[in-house]
Amino acid sequence: MAAILSPSMLAYEDDFLLIIDKPAGMLVHPTVSERGTTLYDYVKAYYEANGIDAGIHPVSRLDRNTSGLVIFAKEPIVQHWLSQQQVEKEYLALACGRFDYSEGIIEAPIARKEGSIIERCVDYERGKYAKTAYEVLAAYSSCTLLKVRLFTGRTHQIRVHLASIGHPLVNDNLYGTPGPQARHALHAYRLAFKHPVSDVFLEITRALPEDLQKLLY
Repeated sequence: MAAILSPSMLAYEDDFLLIIDKPAGMLVHPTVSERGTTLYDYVKAYYEANGIDAGIHPVSRLDRNTSGLVIFAKEPIVQHWLSQQQVEKEYLALACGRFDYSEGIIEAPIARKEGSIIERCVDYERGKYAKTAYEVLAAYSSCTLLKVRLFTGRTHQIRVHLASIGHPLVNDNLYGTPGPQARHALHAYRLAFKHPVSDVFLEITRALPEDLQKLLY
């Protein structure tokens, strides 16, 4: 099946940047075992179909099962310029249980869990500094909808931090309790930054996808 970038996935584009709303279940970059169905492949096919002569340089990345906004620069220098500034990254997350406070900050170092190449954990001896802020948006019978902001970019940071305070993501089969849905309840919904070429402040948002909205009860 050909990789086709649907109009609903296109969040923003100009001569220097492309921002895509990635669906859950899709890798950002090809691997040895998976090619042709990654977000990179979709962007490449989009360029070819529209006669766009540009590079595909990721500025941000998401886990396979996290949906939401991903930035690609069309030139290496634009990728470099963006990497030098603090891009505001905010997520919508469904966490298990109810929170005692309406907002909070988690500062706990994260390291790779011993014996695993994938799993991370809070580790005050080996870990690297990590900071996550959260705000409660709504509480439901068995879960809470959060707005989460990253101040650092450690692997699985939101998942590890929320699990460390007893509120893992809904359906997180690595750090919480597996659920009926194939993916954890995390969506990268907002990016905000100064355009590296025009200096215009950009704010791009995408609503919670339908599959996660169905979990709000």
